[in-house]
Amino acid sequence: MSLEKIRQVKSGKAFKIGDILIYAVLLTAVIAVFLAVYFTRGASPLSGIRISFAGETVYEYDFESGEERLDARYVAKLDGDTDTINVKITTDYGYNTVQINKGGSVKVTSADCGKLDCVYSGELKDNGGVIYCSPHRLKIEPYGYDIDNGDIIM
Repeated sequence: MSLEKIRQVKSGKAFKIGDILIYAVLLTAVIAVFLAVYFTRGASPLSGIRISFAGETVYEYDFESGEERLDARYVAKLDGDTDTINVKITTDYGYNTVQINKGGSVKVTSADCGKLDCVYSGELKDNGGVIYCSPHRLKIEPYGYDIDNGDIIM
């Protein structure tokens, strides 16, 4: 490269109009993909939840009827108030305490696993998500939720 070409490059602008247009198009595409994913997720209210241990359903609660079904080998009901149900799921791998708000949400409030990802995952309020506790092989999912076949690889 000649010295004249180097001087021309140094004296030029850092961003040319074409560069800015490309960045604007890319930013617009990223925003469009984000909005499409956000608004097309399954955000219908919970009709019920199912708690599974190692693929076996151990607890179910139907928000519409208020009916619950539990497997006494793993699940113990704890004290709650009129708006919540607290259940403790205990297995050979450890325990998880789950709080079910009768208004239509569920969350894990405590566990004895290492990282507590299930506790920090937040509330499940719609059909758009699942709460996993991999160390305890526990899965909390809404009725009708199906991502592929629902298997957790451990």
